[in-house]
Amino acid sequence: MEQMIKLQGLRKSFGSTEVLRDISFTLDKGSVLSIIGPSGSGKSTTLRIITQLERADDGLLEIAGHTLFSSEGGRAVYARPDEERLIGLKTGLVFQSFNLFPHFTVLRNITEAQRAVLKRTREEAEAKAMSLLRKMGIEDKAMQYPYQLSGGQQQRVSIARALALDPEVLFFDEPTSALDPELTREILKVIRELAEEKMTMVVVTHEMHFARAISDWAIFMDKGVIVEEDVPDELFGNPKEERTRKFIASFED
Repeated sequence: MEQMIKLQGLRKSFGSTEVLRDISFTLDKGSVLSIIGPSGSGKSTTLRIITQLERADDGLLEIAGHTLFSSEGGRAVYARPDEERLIGLKTGLVFQSFNLFPHFTVLRNITEAQRAVLKRTREEAEAKAMSLLRKMGIEDKAMQYPYQLSGGQQQRVSIARALALDPEVLFFDEPTSALDPELTREILKVIRELAEEKMTMVVVTHEMHFARAISDWAIFMDKGVIVEEDVPDELFGNPKEERTRKFIASFED
């Protein structure tokens, strides 16, 4: 099976604080990886490094067979800027706080990057955007502004915007943390449908039952390290490490 993500020995510090230590995992095409763990465990930083919003200190990262950075002399050496840009197009990130442009309509929020980055014509970009809005069930919101939408609708626009650039891997950073339970179900349904379509995804989430149901592999992180990883039924149903057991038990009724 084709490997989409290969991460080895990732290290990252902010000043004197080491936030990631020896983070390593692989992800095959069409698979879903869930990453769970307490706040401050390094989950979001890992995603931000993979999607080029942060720089690694050391390690190796390959995305769809292309090397973004490798370890040389104990530090991360990055690819040339033009290669970085091309590799960046292979990933999409959906944030927990939507990050939509408030002064753009829904349609323009989805077309802007297509035109600027992929150089699509206005007609091409709008056709792609409308197709994705139909897929998200909010085609009728195209000419509205973010403030006119519910949180769940805004997050569906964010997902459509990420998909519009045709990423090979889609990353979700706590996509439901800003939503109430009803809106959370809306977004989880969208992610589940993407998984059924074999979209390669990495999902950072506190939705334990959802992570167990949707994932092919699951990782528990704490204090900047991977404590335990396994198939979901084992990690969630029969964790080996005490730290994992305590964390998962804290979410049970």
